This record gives sequence, structure tokens and C-alpha cells, in this order.
Amino acid sequence: MKNSILSFFIYAACVCFLNFRFSDDYSEFGITTRDVQERLWSGLQQNRLYVPYLPGAVKDACRAISPDQQTAAIQKLGGLVKSYYASEDFKKRYSNWLAKSFPQTETIVTEEKKAQIRESKIRSVQNVTPKSVEPVVDMQIQSGDTYKGMEAMIASMPVEQRADFKKQIDTGKQNAAFFRKIKPLLTSDFEEFKKQYAEHLAQEQITQEQERLVNNNKTNAEELEKWKNPKKILAAKLTEFLDKSKGVDFAAQTKEVNNRKKFVNAAYETKSDIWKFCYRMGKTPTATARTFAQQWLTELK
Repeated sequence: MKNSILSFFIYAACVCFLNFRFSDDYSEFGITTRDVQERLWSGLQQNRLYVPYLPGAVKDACRAISPDQQTAAIQKLGGLVKSYYASEDFKKRYSNWLAKSFPQTETIVTEEKKAQIRESKIRSVQNVTPKSVEPVVDMQIQSGDTYKGMEAMIASMPVEQRADFKKQIDTGKQNAAFFRKIKPLLTSDFEEFKKQYAEHLAQEQITQEQERLVNNNKTNAEELEKWKNPKKILAAKLTEFLDKSKGVDFAAQTKEVNNRKKFVNAAYETKSDIWKFCYRMGKTPTATARTFAQQWLTELK
């Protein structure tokens, strides 16, 4: 019976909106409260609910447990989850995770990094010849006309896109002007050409690196805003579970198709994995999990 109960705990937890094993401090279960804490932690960081694979033996063991035992198992699991969620350990851990995962860093490229980039670009142009690089120069010069022609498109673009588009055009025109300026050096002073060409390439990479740092900070700020409130994250998961587990037809018939069970009603095959899992789990545990989730969601509001 102990093995059957433990199997049900594992099975029931999967449908209980956070996808972790049931655990308690009772030695007969052979697991600890820390297990459930780690599953809660992992579950909160997922972008969506998922149903892990469970072998048939686990499912059969769960079905053999009485409705009362099923209800008690899910309620006890829920109590453990709520207790850890409300603990100072969880709050501190979540706060530390936010700071580590979505930091704001310096957006200025260091002088050491700039020097490394310049050295790399100087090496990269050492073996170029006037003949090999001239087509590149001409292509860059010709692109200036293309960018000039694109300026008329700015007014027709969405307002929020205009600034970035104009920046691309201005950069392209400046790039073309630079190559137009240094082209005579291909024949008059190729060493000076390589020097200026390498510096131009270095400045491009430095600018890109600086933009990357700025964009990383922007992305981290957006992600921090998304994840900073664990109550909001938990409420979203509870809501998702309730949405995907409603209206389960526990009387639905199945049939064997190529050694796999399929719903007789083909429309049910398009239901979510959560809906199908609840169908397999059964009416009593599903109803218990939904009641618990709804009550907790109400408390969070």
C-alpha cells in the first residue's frame, strides 16, 4: 500500500498545476519536504504547464486508490506547496534568483575590450590586397545611394519604428561616405588605407558590442518586470490549470488505433495535455485539484 500511495502522490502532483512530486516528512514515503520545495521552485520557472511521462504501472496504482485517499493526497500536497510558497526561505530564494537572472550591467565597453577588438581587426586586414578589397569598397559606396532612397519611406512607417529605421539609414550613409573618402588610398597609400579600414571595422564592432550591452539591460528589465511578482506567476499557473482542466468528459470512450488509445470523439484529440491527463486521472482527484487551485487563486487576489 505504501508504494501505491507514493505512486499516487507522484501521479496526482503532476496534475496539481506545478508538476512536482508529492512529499512529506513521513519516513514511510521515503522522501523529504525538500523534494517538494525543489519541484515547486522548478515549476514556477517554467513558461507553461506540462505533463511529464508516467509509466502505466504508476497510473494503474493510482486508479486502485480510493477516492478518499486521492482527495487526502492532493490536499496534503497542496498544503505543503502553500507552506513553502509562504516561507521566508522561498521569498529570499526568489529575490536572489531575480537579481542573478536579470541583472543591470555596465553598458560601456571597457578600454581593455576595445584594445582587443582593435588588435583583432588590425590582424584581419594584414593580408588584404588592393585588388581583393576594392570590390568591397565599391559595394559600400554604392549602398549609400540605396540608403538615401530609403529616406522617403520613413514617413509611411509606424511611428514606433521610425527612429530605429532612421538610425539604420544614417549609419549606412555614414558608412558609404567613409569608404568614398578612403578609396583613393587604395592606390596612393595602401598601408594608411589598411590602418583606417581596421579602425573603421573596430569601431563598428565596438558600437555593436555597446548596443548589445544596452539591449541586454533592456531585455533583463523587461523580464524582471514579468517575473518580479511570484504571486502573479503563481496566479497565472493556477489560472492556466483551471482553464485547461475544465469540462473534462470523464465518460468519454476510447479505442485502440495502431496500438495506442484514441478518443472515439475525434474532437477530444485536440484537447490540451492537461485536459487529457485529468481524464486519465479521474473525476475525484481532478475535482479536488481544481477546488484547491480555485481557493488558492482566490486567496492570491
